[in-house]
Amino acid sequence: SYPIPTAAFTYGPEPTNIYDAEITFIDNSIIASQWIWDLGDGASSTDQNPVHHYADSGSYYVTLFMENIYGCRDTASKMIRIDPTFAIFIPNAFTPDGDNVNDFFFVKGYGITQLETLVFDRWGVLVYEGYQLDSKWDGSYKGELGVTDVYPYKVRARDLFGEWHEFIGKVTLLK
Repeated sequence: SYPIPTAAFTYGPEPTNIYDAEITFIDNSIIASQWIWDLGDGASSTDQNPVHHYADSGSYYVTLFMENIYGCRDTASKMIRIDPTFAIFIPNAFTPDGDNVNDFFFVKGYGITQLETLVFDRWGVLVYEGYQLDSKWDGSYKGELGVTDVYPYKVRARDLFGEWHEFIGKVTLLK
């Protein structure tokens, strides 16, 4: 009778996200001599300990097919998850003076599918509203450039999971 092989593996880093999507798979099989990895995204490898970069977020079903020197086989499978990332960047000042440097107040980020930007004056009057991912406030209200002041804002951003995130803060308009 031949020794029975046992397929097993670990991987890392875990958890991981799309910006750190290079996964190292470590073979923990007993008495293996050949490996075939189905990496779940159409890629495969015959390395014992492959390293693979996933191009997109999502869940991937990874299977290790292994064989020992006697032709006996075993498989092991695991679901791995590559999370999307959410990050938002909101400036605290801008200078709408037409020099093409920092002329607009706008929100940037990663993993944002929907964006709402509201800016108010010191009395709570809505002076700007934007509902596009690329919306930018030029510092004007009703066609007039605003005065140097601090303007409260409320930003709502929807992430890739459909969750809303709310940010309240202040931006300084400098002339």
